[in-house]
Amino acid sequence: MLLADREGYGRNATGGLGGKFVVVTSDADSGPGSLRYIVEQASEAIWVVFASDMTIDLRNQISVPSNVTIDGRGHSVILHDWGLTVVKSANVIITHIAVDGRYRAQSQAINVVSAHDVWLDHLTLGRTLDRLINVKTGSTDVTLSWIRFEDHNRVMLLNSTIDEDLFKYYDRDSLLRVTLHHCYFTNTVQRHPRAQIGTSHIFNNLLENWDLYGMSFSLEHRSLVEGNIFYNTATHPCALKGPEDYCKNIRDAPRYTAEENGSIDKEEYDKTNPKYHYTHDWRAFLKIRDNLYLGEAKV
Repeated sequence: MLLADREGYGRNATGGLGGKFVVVTSDADSGPGSLRYIVEQASEAIWVVFASDMTIDLRNQISVPSNVTIDGRGHSVILHDWGLTVVKSANVIITHIAVDGRYRAQSQAINVVSAHDVWLDHLTLGRTLDRLINVKTGSTDVTLSWIRFEDHNRVMLLNSTIDEDLFKYYDRDSLLRVTLHHCYFTNTVQRHPRAQIGTSHIFNNLLENWDLYGMSFSLEHRSLVEGNIFYNTATHPCALKGPEDYCKNIRDAPRYTAEENGSIDKEEYDKTNPKYHYTHDWRAFLKIRDNLYLGEAKV
């Protein structure tokens, strides 16, 4: 049973439990029988399954309301170009689907905003022009499990502090609680994740041949990072080539399994601290244990 596999902060997500089963029968972007129509018209708990293998070319994001499970088990379900948005929703489960952005739209694969009790499981995410996953703006109790992240630059944000006052929304963002486990990052550049404020537990993930750095923590984010495998070589092929060419950093990338604690935000902190007189620190609170560093990867 799917729900028996829930772990971590998102373990109480119930999705469409107790609701009716609804079958996606159309691979169209919209209209009766389509994923968009079924999900966005939902007014009560639903458990969404698929009639067959499907590749769905989306024209924009699909908004997922509360008490919904999108369950692709048993079929190959691929969303092209755009993905899913979970905004101000609760009890959402998304499992066994893929989002392939094909580098066509400025979108996220899955965007979790002001939501709680969310479980994202057994997904394959890649090639969007924005992040693959955001969890931000007061979102909490989220589990990301058994996800393959591939062919991407800025992979994931756990909170996103964009105001000049770095701690303006500290009370809101400190609610963040995310579990990230058994995920695989391949052919990627950075942010596996990048985490600010809030809390995370990151365990049993595999990061392989990143081009810039592995993980980043700052602004009093609290994290237990354990049992992960970091593998890198200074001669691996470049993940991505384009306007921002990170290929030149591959030689040094193995020693950046993580950015130095807080360093990614320290310059901005020092610049704005005289104005805002911060009572919070630029560094994170980290506990690191039982990780494995292979190839040329350094602690």
